Amino acid sequence: MTWPSDPPRRPARRGFTLIEALVAMAILALLVGTALSGVSWTLGQSADRADRAWLAELARSVADEYLVTRDPALAQGSAAPDLLWRLTEAEPSADLGAGLVEVTVSAWRDGREDRPVTLRVLLREDGP
Repeated sequence: MTWPSDPPRRPARRGFTLIEALVAMAILALLVGTALSGVSWTLGQSADRADRAWLAELARSVADEYLVTRDPALAQGSAAPDLLWRLTEAEPSADLGAGLVEVTVSAWRDGREDRPVTLRVLLREDGP
């Protein structure tokens, strides 16, 4: 029995309170942020590997061209859009054998000289 002075009862509400919804959104934002940072790191690593592969291919091409032509003009150069290289020639150590020349090709992007890709090859002194 209810007395006339009792306040009317409200039906039970179903759903979430504002605080519960805000806490759930904050947790979801943390999870999404963590996942996105991992994805961006992975994409950065992939781009760096692809760039280094291009530089390695450039160094290989310069070394191959030098093997065939022995052109001193290949000592330094550039390729579009911002690839640079330097080729040096030196006598190898005596234990590698006589008649060989060590050729070193370093390739890098303009403005990123601190991250070169270096290739060393042994060539015969007398040509290809």
